Amino acid sequence: MRIAVLSVLISFVVMVRAQQQVERYPQMCDELQQVFCDYVSAEAETRYMSSGYGQYVGQLIDNVIYGWGFFIANNNAQTFGQYRKGKHMFGITITDEIARVGSNEHYAEYDLKTGEIVRINTIEGNMRIPEIYVSTPEKKTKYGFHKITYSNGDVYCGETYDGKRHGYGIYYWANGDFWYGEYSNGYRQGYGVLFKPDHKLFYGKWVGDCKVK
Repeated sequence: MRIAVLSVLISFVVMVRAQQQVERYPQMCDELQQVFCDYVSAEAETRYMSSGYGQYVGQLIDNVIYGWGFFIANNNAQTFGQYRKGKHMFGITITDEIARVGSNEHYAEYDLKTGEIVRINTIEGNMRIPEIYVSTPEKKTKYGFHKITYSNGDVYCGETYDGKRHGYGIYYWANGDFWYGEYSNGYRQGYGVLFKPDHKLFYGKWVGDCKVK
C-alpha cells in the first residue's frame, strides 16, 4: 500500500514539474540589487573608455569595469547591464542575429528575425527549449524579443510578453536618453539605469516613470 501511494506521489511531482515554466534566467533579489547599487555609488566613477575591443560607457572601480554600463564591440555587438571585475554579470547582449538576456552562464537566447526564444542555457549546460516556449501555428508562444517603434519616435528593444514590454529591455528617447532595465506588463518595474548623452548615469529601482531607490 505504501509503495503504491509513493508511486502516485512521485508521478504527481513529475507531472507538476513538467508543467512548470522553465526559468529563463536567474535574477538578483531586491536586497542584493540595492547592495550592488550602494557599493558602486560609493566606489565607482563614470566615464568613457576605449580599448582594442570596443568602447565602454559606464562605471569603473580602479580602472576596471565594475557597475552599470554598456559596451559596443568592434563587431557592433552591444552589451548593456551590470559588470563586476571587468566581466559582464547580467544584462542584454545584442548582435546582428541574436539577443541574449541573463548572465553568461544562464540566459535566454532569441532569434532577432523572428523574435522567438531559440535556446535556454542553464548553469548545467544547453537545454532543449521546452514546449511552452516553442512557436507553432497551433500554439504561439507569447514570449519574445522585439524592436518596437512608437508614433513619437521612441524605440523599445527588448523582451516582450503578449506584445507588451515585459522582461529586460532598452528604451530610447528622441532626445538621446536611453534606459536599460526591467519591465512588467508594459511599465518599468525593477532595477535599471538611465544613460544621458553627457555620460551621466542614474541607477536604482524604478516603478513606472519614478525612481524610488
